[in-house]
Amino acid sequence: MALFNDLIEVRRTPLVEDDYGHHRDWGTYTVVWAGLGAGVPYLRSRKAETPVRETTMNKATIYLPGNLSVDSSDRILFQSKLWTPEGEPWKWKLGSRQYTMIHVRGVTK
Repeated sequence: MALFNDLIEVRRTPLVEDDYGHHRDWGTYTVVWAGLGAGVPYLRSRKAETPVRETTMNKATIYLPGNLSVDSSDRILFQSKLWTPEGEPWKWKLGSRQYTMIHVRGVTK
């Protein structure tokens, strides 16, 4: 991946405990990584099959330079939307360069 021209941000927040259990407080996130990467949205979006939900699921593949630690509970800011990682990040080397590839999904109305 030679062209990294998309502004991408990896956000992380700790678990907090309240009366209802544990959850993530996204109002107090920290930026784990921010910089230029490459994002490739899928051309097709998947709409819900039943009319109960009026949402659309979008997917994309994010390429980041370097060997980055991305957790499944992190959120990725790409194209001014928050995306959720799917599965484990894939890391590979190409010559002396190293990349991290992440499959992400986002739900829109």
